[in-house]
Amino acid sequence: MLIAQRYELHRPIGRGGMGELWEGVDVRLNRRVAVKRVRRDRITEESVRRFRREARIMALLRHPGVPTIHDFGEDDYGFFLVMEFVDGWTVTHVLDAHERLSVPWTALIGAQLCAVLSAAHDRSLVHRDLKPGNLMLRRDATLVLLDFGVATVLGSPDFSVITGTLGAPGTDRYTAPEQAYDGRTNALTDLYSVGCVLYEMLTGRWVFQATDRVAEVGGHLGLAPVRPTALLGASVPVELDALVMSLLEKEPDRRPQRADEVFHRLLPFVRDLPPLPGVVDRVRKPIHLYAQAVSQVGW
Repeated sequence: MLIAQRYELHRPIGRGGMGELWEGVDVRLNRRVAVKRVRRDRITEESVRRFRREARIMALLRHPGVPTIHDFGEDDYGFFLVMEFVDGWTVTHVLDAHERLSVPWTALIGAQLCAVLSAAHDRSLVHRDLKPGNLMLRRDATLVLLDFGVATVLGSPDFSVITGTLGAPGTDRYTAPEQAYDGRTNALTDLYSVGCVLYEMLTGRWVFQATDRVAEVGGHLGLAPVRPTALLGASVPVELDALVMSLLEKEPDRRPQRADEVFHRLLPFVRDLPPLPGVVDRVRKPIHLYAQAVSQVGW
């Protein structure tokens, strides 16, 4: 199947409520791409608005940890969004394979996520749906943040808040109390979700294990989570335990206030990474040399 006389679709790699994600090739430039499509029979005014805003937000945020947008358009099938193909595994798949992650890998993934969020929050952009399924770990250990479909730019009339028939933004299991309670979102709600993701990577379990959605949301609204050190003992450093618990504070003012603060608190734990078989190879890539050179700037 060829779209826009340029993008050849090869195989579906994901499916959502509105459409599909395909792996394909840009036949003009001979490069792999990912193509997100929204079927015409699923198109509503709200879904079109979400799709357009996702394309514009991803184009707004240029960062190595965000897929590059190549094209956006409409054909007989519906709307399509063409972006960089990210070769790797979602953190959900990594956890399925390894149950939980070591402290160094948890810190590396969390630090990279916070680096992306620092750039996003500086532009008043809030992701609003951070979860392991939206984090892609490449084979060279670099992380990419996916799915900006419910993201928003605070204070911008061009990126109005999503409401309506498609439901409230976010995923219950990783949603901050204030977001679940009345829909309030800002940088601190993203950081609460970071705490949920760190907790799951460290412990192999969700912050609040429950048999139904109501009980799970209720945990985020009113219960204290079990500390990672209470579950795993001394294998979790007390400083990392304290950071995770501070991110999971019910009151936003009691959480770390910036993503770059969380980044710097995670960085000391990124050392002596053990193998992660089947997920990350051990080959040194040029991107690592580039990052090492930039790290010497010292700003």
